[in-house]
Amino acid sequence: MSKIKEYHITPVFCLVIYGLVFAASFIKLKNDFSVTSLLAVFVMQITVFILPSVIYKRIKGQIKYGELGIRPFGVNSIIFVICASIFMFCAAVLAGLGSRGGGDMYYADLSDITFPAVIYIIVVYCLLPAVTEEIAFRSVIYAEYRKFGVFGAVLLSSTLFSLMHFSLSSFLTYFICGAVLALVYEVTHSVFASMTVHFIYNLMSVFSQKVLGEAANKADNLIPFVFVFVSVMLLFLFFALSRAQKLLEFDAARIPEEENEERPNIQTRLRSLLFSIVSPGFVVCLGFAFFAGIIRLKQ
Repeated sequence: MSKIKEYHITPVFCLVIYGLVFAASFIKLKNDFSVTSLLAVFVMQITVFILPSVIYKRIKGQIKYGELGIRPFGVNSIIFVICASIFMFCAAVLAGLGSRGGGDMYYADLSDITFPAVIYIIVVYCLLPAVTEEIAFRSVIYAEYRKFGVFGAVLLSSTLFSLMHFSLSSFLTYFICGAVLALVYEVTHSVFASMTVHFIYNLMSVFSQKVLGEAANKADNLIPFVFVFVSVMLLFLFFALSRAQKLLEFDAARIPEEENEERPNIQTRLRSLLFSIVSPGFVVCLGFAFFAGIIRLKQ
C-alpha cells in the first residue's frame, strides 16, 4: 500500500508544472529572434520543467540517472526512432483534422524568413520543448507510473501531458503524441530517444503544418489527403512495431531473468490505476486544466 499511496503524489508534481505553464503563458516575450529572447525562453523552460523535476526527485531521495532514462540509445534504435516520429506526425495531423484543432504550436512562415530566424525557431520551438518536456513527463511522470504497469503509465502520463496544453480541441492530438513518446521511452529505456522523436515531430510540425493547413482548407475533397496520411502512418507504424519487437527481444535475451524487477500483480495494477484516476491530485489536475483552457480561450 505504501507504493499505491506514493502513486498519488505524481499528479501533485504535475499540478506544479501546470501552474508554472499557466503563469508563463501570461509572460509576453519578444519574438525578435535575438540572443536575448533565446536566453529568456531557455530560462523559462528550465524554470517550468527542469527545476520542479529536480526538486521533486531530490525530495524523494537520491537522484539516480539510470531511473531517469539518462542513457544513450543504441544504433539499433535509430530506425525505430525515425519510424515512430513519422508515425506520430501523421497520426497528429489526422487527429487535428478530426478535431479541427492543430494545437497551439508555432507555425513558421517560410515565405519570408532568414537563416538566424530558422536557427532560433528550431531551438525555441523544436529543441527546448522536446528536451524539457521529456524530462518532466517521461523521465519523471511516466517513470513514476511505470511501477504499476505499462498500460496505466501510458494512459495516465499521456493524459497529464495532453492536459498540460490546456486545449480541449487538441486533447486527442497531444494524447496520441504522449502515448507514442511514452512507448518510445519504454522500448528504448532512454529519454534521449523520446527527446529525438519529440524534436523530429516538432520540426516537421513547425515547418509543414502551415502549408498542410492551407492545402487542406483549399482542397475540395479531403479523401485523397486523408488517404495519403493514413497510408504513410500505417506503413511507418508497421516498421516501428517491427523494430520495437526486435529491440524488446534483444533486451529480454540480454537481461537475466533473475534481474528482472518484480511488478505488482494485475489486480494491484488495476486497483492502483482506478485509485489514481479518482485521486484528489488527478482530479485537481483535470479541474485546473479545464479552468486554464477557459481562461486562455478568453485571452
